[in-house]
Formats: sequence, C-alpha cells, structure tokens
Amino acid sequence: MATLNNITGSLLIDARAAFLNGAGLGSGEDRNKVIPKTFFESGAGGKREEVPYVSAQDWRRWLRNTSNEENGWTPSDLVAIGQSEGKGSTNKIATKLNPIDYPEDDLFGYMRSGASNEESVQRTSPMKTSILKGIPGKRTLNVDEAFVHLKEGTPLPYSTRFYSAHLEGFFNLEYYRLGVYDNMGSHVELEKALVEAQGANLDSKIIYKNFPRYTHKNADTLRKQRAAGLLKGLAMLRGGAKQAAFGADVAPKVLILAGMESANPVFNNLFEGKGEKPALNLATLQEIAQDYAAKLAGKIYIGIRTGYLENEADIRNLDPNVFVVDTPAGIVKQFTEAHLKV
Repeated sequence: MATLNNITGSLLIDARAAFLNGAGLGSGEDRNKVIPKTFFESGAGGKREEVPYVSAQDWRRWLRNTSNEENGWTPSDLVAIGQSEGKGSTNKIATKLNPIDYPEDDLFGYMRSGASNEESVQRTSPMKTSILKGIPGKRTLNVDEAFVHLKEGTPLPYSTRFYSAHLEGFFNLEYYRLGVYDNMGSHVELEKALVEAQGANLDSKIIYKNFPRYTHKNADTLRKQRAAGLLKGLAMLRGGAKQAAFGADVAPKVLILAGMESANPVFNNLFEGKGEKPALNLATLQEIAQDYAAKLAGKIYIGIRTGYLENEADIRNLDPNVFVVDTPAGIVKQFTEAHLKV
C-alpha cells in the first residue's frame, strides 16, 4: 500500500436559491443590483454560459472558522501589522504566524513581508483548494426584486442577483507537511523568536547547506489530530454571504476522500447535471481508481446525502474492496479511524 502523504478529495454543495459570495454592485443601469461572483465558460454545444462560483479565499475562510469551532481550536486571528505612511490606513495584515500553537496556521499557512527591522516569514498553505463552481446542467441565475417601504415618499427599489446551482470544488492537503517547518534562506517558516520560545518542542536538522528543518517532537500525533480536525470541519462546513435572505446549508451533500502518496488532486470535474438531480460520473471515478491504484493509500471514501444524487443506487453498489460509501460525516469518521487514529 502507498504511503499517506496527501489527503485529496472533492465536494458538492447544494446552493439552490443562494447568494454565497458577492461581487459588489452591478454597472450602468444595474448600479442598484447586488451581484454574485460569476465567470463565463463554454457549455453544451459551445454556447457561452455564465457560471456562478465561490472564491477559494471565501470558502477557505468558512473552513477555517468551522474547523476552529468544531475542534475547540483557538483562532489565529488576522490583525493589522502595518499602516500606510501619512494615511493611517492598514496596508499589512497577518495571523499569529505560529503553526505550533495554532492549527489554523499549520494547515492554511501565512505570510508577513518584513520591513527593514523585521523578519519576513512565509508558510505556503498545505491545504490547496479550487474555487467552488456550478456544475454543467445545474446552474441558473435569477433576480430578486424588492422594495424598502418608507413612511413618507415612494418605495425605494433594489434587487439581488442570486443563483440556483450545485457547486463543485476539489482540494489536496499536503498531510506530510503538518508539524514540519523549513527555514530555507529567504523562505522562513518559523521566525527566530518563535524558534527560541518553542525550542523544547522542536527537533532540528540541517537539510541543505546551513538551512534547518524543524519538526515538532510530537509531529505524528499532531499531524493526525489536525488533519482529522480539518476533515471534521469540512463535513460540517458552514458560512456564506446573505444567509438572512438567501439561507443555504453549505455542508457538502457529497464528499469524496482518499489518502495518496502523490499530491495529485485527481477527484475533479466528477459531477454532471443531465438528469433531474446531479449525478456522480462513475466511469471517470473508476478510471481514476484504476490509474492511481499504486498511489492510493487505501480505499476511496464517498459520502453522499440520501436522495441527493441521481445515481445513488449505482454508487452504493460500487466494489467494496475499492470504495467505502456512507454519509459525508460518516466517511470522515471512517477515514479518521482507518488512517488518522492517534
């Protein structure tokens, strides 16, 4: 069996009648219309289609917040660390820059560009994510017309453009990097003051020239706990804009997970909307399972909400030697028991 270096997967969110990520106001005659984020791509027959999406930055923030809440982790809050000269406005922000005490920093990375008297620190995010975008055949945009009624004068009209879509995204967690921090020349993951303060918790070795790698002394346990906590947050995901008016449950209705030796985010573009409900493309999924068999560190876990997918019965009949099928929260529990148990 391959070594579990990465945890890769995909998710599908039911965003029917939703507005999860805004793009501000429309232009021209639509200046009183609030609009969501969209882009254009070729659809059926080469027709240009407008596709609703949620930015990676936005849903990553949902995941950070949910993971902190679900696991009782102390948030690594963003704070202002610099101001524009003469203006007093913030021009630099950073988190705690401490992946040892804050799981959020370990999982999602951070950056601080140092001034002349300050050390630059950067940790690229071990958690890589796509945007969440509407799947073909299941994405339409609509406009909600409304009015603010005043005691005096005519009502003030305003409108909101929202969508009905099923949003697909994929991710890859570089599991092997959790609890491991490299200070490679100008690429410094642990600032000097933190190394000095946390020295008792770190082992170090020179990996290239005079550049050290710091590894948490309890890295194996820490890695499992933080990865398991992130997956729990993913299964219980919550967040999104305009929830008061366009409430949506953003917890995945479909969640696919697998441990892999390589960092290929292979579970992408797996969903289609040709029927009454979304469907999982099983031919593509089985092809991936076959092509990456030597890279898979165990089975492929498929979590589905009962009644959500068109081809649910076929999914439940997949080869149990290759696939595990349960609810989204259920597969997180099973994956954790199989691969991340402390």
